[in-house]
Amino acid sequence: MSRKQDRKKRRQRALEDVRLKEHPEHTTRFYYDEQLVRGARVTRFMFVRYMSAFIFFLNLSWFILILSVGSWGCIVPLFNALTAGIALVECMVSVARDYEELKYGEKLYLVSVVLTALVAVFTLVMGRELFFPFLTLPVYGAVYCLISIAAELLVLRRLKKMRDHTDKRYERYARVSAEASNVS
Repeated sequence: MSRKQDRKKRRQRALEDVRLKEHPEHTTRFYYDEQLVRGARVTRFMFVRYMSAFIFFLNLSWFILILSVGSWGCIVPLFNALTAGIALVECMVSVARDYEELKYGEKLYLVSVVLTALVAVFTLVMGRELFFPFLTLPVYGAVYCLISIAAELLVLRRLKKMRDHTDKRYERYARVSAEASNVS
């Protein structure tokens, strides 16, 4: 390729760059509005993310304690921790792609609630040896399960509110989204 052709192509690319930068999508206002909408989306999922992280670490610690004893009961906290981990990943994807529900997280949390309730009943009836060998009384294991169930039910409640557009943060999200779409 000759120098003349090379200069011509560089000039065309420069003109194309200038034309693209004049497009409304490349203005400061566009990026500002885009960040406002993204921030409103992040705020809607904040409670779900933090509670899922709490559930994840609660069950991870339970898993490690049971694993150190060598009980096969470690399957339940492992499942619960994986459920919370999947929900965390889905929250990040939902924020990035503007989804309002967790496809797998909600279903897995329901299974996790039932499974943890069964563990609580089993611990009270059969004793602490299988799921809570590190505790002194089975009642403490049941309380541990009830805390986990309460956290999971709070997450499910928030997800339902988000899906139904009745959460407190939806109004701001809708307003910011409408303003951003009117500007661009």
